[in-house]
Amino acid sequence: MEKTGDWLIKSLGRLLLISVICMVDNPGIAQTVAIPTGSFIVNMGITPQTVGNGLKPYGLVYDLIQNKKVTVWWVIRASKSKDGVDFSHNAVNYSGGTFVIPAEFRTPAVNASIAAWQAQGVRGDNSTSVINVSDAIIYYLNYVPNWTLDKDNGAIAASYFENAGISADAYNGVDPADWKYPNQ
Repeated sequence: MEKTGDWLIKSLGRLLLISVICMVDNPGIAQTVAIPTGSFIVNMGITPQTVGNGLKPYGLVYDLIQNKKVTVWWVIRASKSKDGVDFSHNAVNYSGGTFVIPAEFRTPAVNASIAAWQAQGVRGDNSTSVINVSDAIIYYLNYVPNWTLDKDNGAIAASYFENAGISADAYNGVDPADWKYPNQ
């Protein structure tokens, strides 16, 4: 049986996961993906889930894309079962839709951001060799959206963003009756 805290963190994570889908550019097809040596791998499959290891990774991804112009990889094994492993490296199983910061983007500023997010609970490791992930779908996350939240009920979602460490300038609130499709 799941603890209430685990359920809440997973629910919050799912909301942010849906938000991450909005950031996807060039979704891939199942293929073999080579993760370069020196890449940072965010471990999204830690149990039990906490705000630090379950939500802060989304803040890290947001920060790196928005502020450091990093392309973050989202690597998911296409054939895995529910809660299955995306890939393993150095006796660690990575699951939950693994984020990868490729070695080519590992500047001192990016490494400082990663360290700051690790201090807040993000869990991950550096790859020590090339990791070939077969049957993987890779998404390249290149931009972040500006989210619009329901003005009356958006505080629920806003708390997820706050817990993830995503600043309030990443979203706005609109009364649903006033919302219009772009170009209307």
